[in-house]
Amino acid sequence: MSNREHRELDVFLRELQGDDAADGGTAARDPELGLIAVCESLKPIAPSADLRARLLASADAPSRLARFADRVAEMLDVGLDKARELLARIDDPSAWEEQLPGVSFLWVEGGPRVAAAVRGFVRVRAGLDFPDHEHLGDEVTLVLQGGFEDPERKLVFRAGDIDRMPTGTAHGFRALAGGTDLLKLAVVHTGLKALGQTYLPR
Repeated sequence: MSNREHRELDVFLRELQGDDAADGGTAARDPELGLIAVCESLKPIAPSADLRARLLASADAPSRLARFADRVAEMLDVGLDKARELLARIDDPSAWEEQLPGVSFLWVEGGPRVAAAVRGFVRVRAGLDFPDHEHLGDEVTLVLQGGFEDPERKLVFRAGDIDRMPTGTAHGFRALAGGTDLLKLAVVHTGLKALGQTYLPR
């Protein structure tokens, strides 16, 4: 750094600290010049190969729901990498199908153990009802975001909770109001009936 740059930096630093002794030089009149002098004095540094690799890896951040990857992998009978990939798709609006106002589905692949099941993520706008439906086989759901209440069973489920219902049961539920939309993974073996239709595995 040159003598001039040292002087400008000194004035700039005293200006930032409110020092009345600032000499009224260029940097005191325009503190940005002092900052520019500091920046110009810095020499570019080439990152090491290790640092570059770590920076690139950090840019590939996991999905906000990655903490559920283990349970999603188990429920869908897939590997962890596949579970993470499916969770990452949740925030892609184009992946969803809205089938009722405020109710959307994202159908997903599964392994052999759930081949004969309806499998997908379900999004329900906060405060809305999901219609009554009958489970043709055992159902398991994992709440990923928000929550829901099942008035008939007088139960409330929130993020991280798992709900299980056996073959032949029926219910409706309401996404909890006043917060984020309900988001859950549902696996219903054999299929389900709702709104006069039968939904079978895809």
